[in-house]
Amino acid sequence: MKKLLKTLWQGFVGGADFTQLVTERFILEDKLLKITIPISNVVARQLPKEVNYPYRNRHWFNTKQKTHTHETYVHIYTRVWMYLPIIGIFPSSEYGMLSSVFRIKKNHDGINALDNQALGSWLNQEYDEYYNHPEPGDKARGSNTRIRQEMSKHTTLSDEVMAIQLEAAINNGGYPQIPDATTVQINGTEWVFHQLIKPHSRSRTDMYCLGLDEGHYLVVRFNHQVDRSDKHKKWRKAANQTQQRVMEMVSLTDYVADEPQSRLSNDTSSALQTSSGQETV
Repeated sequence: MKKLLKTLWQGFVGGADFTQLVTERFILEDKLLKITIPISNVVARQLPKEVNYPYRNRHWFNTKQKTHTHETYVHIYTRVWMYLPIIGIFPSSEYGMLSSVFRIKKNHDGINALDNQALGSWLNQEYDEYYNHPEPGDKARGSNTRIRQEMSKHTTLSDEVMAIQLEAAINNGGYPQIPDATTVQINGTEWVFHQLIKPHSRSRTDMYCLGLDEGHYLVVRFNHQVDRSDKHKKWRKAANQTQQRVMEMVSLTDYVADEPQSRLSNDTSSALQTSSGQETV
């Protein structure tokens, strides 16, 4: 009865259940990444989990890396939580989804990832340069440039009208300017907070970045995918709280080489648990 009342009060079922936690550990060169996180409420195929991530090995990184739009990275771990209506009428009636994805990224030559101010500036610069690249290409490169080229064909529009319509076109179909990266303190650690949002979309992506060495950084990426915009308020607060609590349970410490290997594997299994090998963009 208590659970039913809670469900009726919050207006949805699903989401992260912090009474069911799993702890995973990963060796990132000389660092130990420890993640304590709720299990997923999404059934997914289990894939083998890697423990060691020798990201400084250039060949290893280039072999493992993936690219999606402007981001090139090595995937470490994923968790997904769906938010659903109390009574599902249609097969695709989900309110939305929150995913938490852990990645390792390289930064640009000359940028020190251990310098939070420099890293934050680079994150915005990388985004701007990619989507405004003068030569449009695949994987959305130069998307804004392509839109500008198409709009320039409308020679009958005044400069004022052109500017208004161009801004609207980029906001809706391109990649508009994003907020400047900032820093946030979590459990005494300063993370660079980087956000990807669009003016007319309720979905968003929040990223917390932390330098591993001068050339690489850890990314914890939260994607708030809104499937029904009329219902986003029902689960937005819960998703924000999940994001904060997950970050509070992320630990990056020096790795002690003689740590028992049994602690670096997790034998918790569940039919509802999403594999750490699952990739979510």
